[in-house]
Amino acid sequence: MRKKVILSCVLILSLAIVSAVDAGVRTKSLLLHLPFEEAGGKAVKDVSPNKFVGELTNAKSVDGVVGNALEFNKGSARFDKLNIDPPEAMTIEFWFKPSKKITGGGRMDLMYRASGGGRPHITFNRGGVLLGHYFATDKAELEIKSKAKEFDTKWYYYVATQTGSETVLYIDGEEDGKAAAGGSVRIDFIEHGMSIAANHEGGNNFNGAMDEVKIWNVALTADEVKESMQAALAPTTAVDSRNRLTTKWADIKFNW
Repeated sequence: MRKKVILSCVLILSLAIVSAVDAGVRTKSLLLHLPFEEAGGKAVKDVSPNKFVGELTNAKSVDGVVGNALEFNKGSARFDKLNIDPPEAMTIEFWFKPSKKITGGGRMDLMYRASGGGRPHITFNRGGVLLGHYFATDKAELEIKSKAKEFDTKWYYYVATQTGSETVLYIDGEEDGKAAAGGSVRIDFIEHGMSIAANHEGGNNFNGAMDEVKIWNVALTADEVKESMQAALAPTTAVDSRNRLTTKWADIKFNW
């Protein structure tokens, strides 16, 4: 009897330790998650463990890929300095839907810093590039040019992964370009804050909808990018889909 009690206690303790480690892993992996479920007001909330709060202007709630999304019209979502540790690897992912077909024209920023200079920078129509992902390491500022010739008025899934060796851009689950990195990941949102759908001065606006903006401190693989896209498009409720995605990607790549 005594042995059974001891074994039961050991089992319970082991499960508690595993749960604690698992919870710590989840807290460590997700740096930012903006589901854009706001129905009004001037605040936009991050639901990651960091709980950042930003300022929202000229945006309305619309149907999104997962639940609701925010549609910007000369607006933005702006955050002050992101108080996070510099990641060893990084994934930026989000969905976007232009209000008008994009084939060229003036610059429109999907993601920028809130002040000062730096990277990452995701934008349309910069220097003749229809869509560019501009990233940085501790040694250089680099770019990936999308191969797309146009972007219609529909939802697109954007993912960019970065490690110390390379950065890969995906559109709708397919590789769209890559570039050698050759240095440590640099994310200037830590020092300069972050702006969604506009530049640091509130200009170069992206007019359209955005949904499920996330930043991770891991680099998703090509298969994981496809799985993430398929999970978001699965015919489930918004809450179930969001919980499933967050749990799924919180459990990847933890052989630190």
